[in-house]
Amino acid sequence: MMYNGSRATAVTRPAHREPMNARWLPHFFLKLGLAGSLLLCLTAVAAAQTAVSPLRNEALVNYPNDVRFVLELPADTAVTRATLRYDVDKTACLDAAAQVPVELTATDAGLTADWTWVMSRSGNPPPGTTLWWEWALTDAAGNETTTPRQSLTFSDDRFDWQTVAADGMTLHWYRGDVGPLLLEAATAGLARLEDDMGIQLQNDVQFYIYGSAADMRDAVLYVQDWAGGVAFDEYNTILIGVTPDSAADWGRSTVRHELAHLVTGQFARSCVGGYRPTWLEEGLAMYAEGEPTGDILDALNQAQADNSFAPLRSLNGSFPAHSEAAGSAYAQSYSVVDYLLTTYGRVPMQELLLALAAGRSADQALQQVYGLNVDGLEAAWRAAMGLPERPYPPTPTPISAAAVPTIAPMGRPASLPTPAAAAAPPPDQPAAPRIEICGLGMIPVLLLGVLGAQSWQIGQRRRAK
Repeated sequence: MMYNGSRATAVTRPAHREPMNARWLPHFFLKLGLAGSLLLCLTAVAAAQTAVSPLRNEALVNYPNDVRFVLELPADTAVTRATLRYDVDKTACLDAAAQVPVELTATDAGLTADWTWVMSRSGNPPPGTTLWWEWALTDAAGNETTTPRQSLTFSDDRFDWQTVAADGMTLHWYRGDVGPLLLEAATAGLARLEDDMGIQLQNDVQFYIYGSAADMRDAVLYVQDWAGGVAFDEYNTILIGVTPDSAADWGRSTVRHELAHLVTGQFARSCVGGYRPTWLEEGLAMYAEGEPTGDILDALNQAQADNSFAPLRSLNGSFPAHSEAAGSAYAQSYSVVDYLLTTYGRVPMQELLLALAAGRSADQALQQVYGLNVDGLEAAWRAAMGLPERPYPPTPTPISAAAVPTIAPMGRPASLPTPAAAAAPPPDQPAAPRIEICGLGMIPVLLLGVLGAQSWQIGQRRRAK
């Protein structure tokens, strides 16, 4: 609007029209950035997910001696490296799968990777254990793909097993009609642990009852020739050789004894090096058997009459090898545990087990819970037994516990090892960064698109002014 004297004259200016390319170019830059990002992402994903379809992927079990892993790949595969990963299901503080680089061999059909886990070098897991495995396959560009995980269960196929189960316990047997009888004994032993000690079963337990000790020993590598049973703590599995004519006495007590070891171990498992002194470990297992047998009572009465009980501190570690002295050590351990439970009750016993699991020594844990060290406990127990006082050294030297046989002699096969080839640091794994390319690698491309669009708009505004 312009004024000319008293009359206003309207002057119309043509509207400024933005060039067509000024409107669509910013969108073009944004779309270009998005398209570039998507292309980069898809390229990375395609490289990371190189499809590999094995012609054969299996584990051939020769239990208990070895497991052979075989992988066959087609001739046109781009794979240049193969790494076998395998493990067994068990309870462990640090559960790390074994990793074994396996050489690829060219055949008429393609490439083959073949490796055998020789369990005679490490000890074998018990029957009922689950084994899983997978292969990590890498091509020349460093792209990695992993085959689907497979699994199988170890079994001792020499026998036709029967099975009964109750209260989180499964019992397998094949000779006679001992299964229900021994399961009832296990159930009674578990009830005694729960009622008198307040210790409950944490994980399901499996029993394999062999018809003889010889049959049982043939299923376990590196077990003593005289062993009648073996407990695999980390697998929650017990193997015992029980003939039908010994099931009612020795079989029942041994089932309860070995179950007590596993249940106590579950309740007070330690990942910091804690241990239970042998007199406590075996005393609890003897207590779980029920009322003491005639042999235990005879050993107690004889040692009491002779005042020949061993110093309790000497039973922190291995028990005597001589059968008579060993019998007295078991009887003494039972009596001390019975004294603790009768005098103080089950809650302090639970606290003692947990204190030991936390890494405290026997002296420290007893002092914390009962106000007595090992010597003080022995003195109180001797007084309750009507025995004379015994002199104690002023500064006792702690004795570390060692693995010792129980009433049903037990061996502990070595834990599943990581092969020597896996001891070296694993090769760089290029698969993980592929996801980062999709998530972070697109950012520079998007920024270029946004900056291009903004720069164009700023230039257009300046020309408009």
